[in-house]
Amino acid sequence: MFRDIKKKCIARKCEDCQFYMSWDMVNNEGLRKTNKRCGFEVLFEEIPRIRGSIDGCQQATNETYNKVDCYGKASIETLRVIDKNLPKLLR
Repeated sequence: MFRDIKKKCIARKCEDCQFYMSWDMVNNEGLRKTNKRCGFEVLFEEIPRIRGSIDGCQQATNETYNKVDCYGKASIETLRVIDKNLPKLLR
C-alpha cells in the first residue's frame, strides 16, 4: 500500500515504516477490531478526542467541587445554628 503522493511521509511504502503497526480500534458502534495504520495518523485523529475528554473531566470536576463546597458551607452553618440554639432547647 503506497501513501498518497500529495502527502509527505518518511517512508515510501507503509509496510516498510516502523510507525505502520497494528492498532486495536473501536468504531462508533463499539465494535473492536485490529487495523494496520500509521501511528501518526492515529495520533492526529485521537489527540482532539483525548483533549475533549480531558476538558469534559475538568468541567465535571469543577462542578462537583462547587457543589461539595456549597454543601460543606451549608452543613457548617447548620451545625452553628444547632450549637447556638441547642442549650436554649434543653432548658
